[in-house]
Amino acid sequence: MIQFNIHRFRKVARWSLTNDKSFYMRMFLQMFVVLTLTFLFFTTSFYWLKGADTGYKPCCVVVVMMLFLQIAMGPSMMFYSMKGKYDKQALLLLPASNFEKYLMRYATWIVLFGLWLIGCFGADLVQYVINWLIGNNPQFVIGILASHMKTFSINWECVDSVKVNIFSMVIITFVWFHSCFALGATFFRSAKYSWILTILVLIFLSMVQTWLFPNFSSGEIMKDGHVTPELYISDAVYGIWAILNYWLSYKLFCRTQNIGKFVNL
Repeated sequence: MIQFNIHRFRKVARWSLTNDKSFYMRMFLQMFVVLTLTFLFFTTSFYWLKGADTGYKPCCVVVVMMLFLQIAMGPSMMFYSMKGKYDKQALLLLPASNFEKYLMRYATWIVLFGLWLIGCFGADLVQYVINWLIGNNPQFVIGILASHMKTFSINWECVDSVKVNIFSMVIITFVWFHSCFALGATFFRSAKYSWILTILVLIFLSMVQTWLFPNFSSGEIMKDGHVTPELYISDAVYGIWAILNYWLSYKLFCRTQNIGKFVNL
């Protein structure tokens, strides 16, 4: 039975944030350095000899890709801050329910995402100052990205059922990816390499899907301007699969005290 108490969860969150303070600081510095070097590579003459202006658009593309990976693969960092089995045992001994402990560990990616956003704004400010000092025409990457995002604004008067179905397919598929990394974080014993093992499993599953459903894998999800039944079936399968992944991830978290040689079973 799942038990949740907001007061106990607040204490678990305070305990986790206090104990993982050095981990979050280290991850923030790493993300800030990587983002700063990426921004400087694209916005200075190191990337485009014609000037600093022409490198901002590809930099925006890289930022969006990094954002996607940060969110999709975020749950794989659920146990990154724990140095060994003693930290896991200390977590299991906390006076809180397993669901509250799991929810806090799962929320690690949300904290890291917030730090990534702060690092992104800080790196953008650094590249702006440096480009201004070396005589380029400085611009803010975030501002350019926001201006490009306006072109993708939704005109609700022109939205039809086909676009809604395709949009829902993208969201469900993304949530499924997210749930796979959450399951991989609790299934594989190695916290640092669980994301690599999860990616290998996803590659294998994509190969199986291509072999079993070649028509769907080739993009034939529309016919005569309407979505095919395969799209509805796919949404239902991946939606149920995502829920199952989250449930299995929680169940495996409750059994982490029974540590195997390679997987937590």
